[in-house]
Amino acid sequence: MHGGQAVDIVNSIVKRHAELFGSVATERAGIRMMRSSDTMTIIKCRLEQLDSVLATIALTDPPVLTLGTSGSIKQLTKI
Repeated sequence: MHGGQAVDIVNSIVKRHAELFGSVATERAGIRMMRSSDTMTIIKCRLEQLDSVLATIALTDPPVLTLGTSGSIKQLTKI
């Protein structure tokens, strides 16, 4: 969940990830926006980088709340 525009939020997550872990790790993470609504956005990343992406989301400014994680978009849309 977020309080701004989805594209801005995803860009801030990518930028923060690069600050924390470097640009090579950010490219390996493959952070991409999949779906978006007014206050919720589904992002995609590689499973190997999930821990670093979750840490990045927790340290993003403005704050972003992670509601759930799943291996498929179908499961996430049920939340």
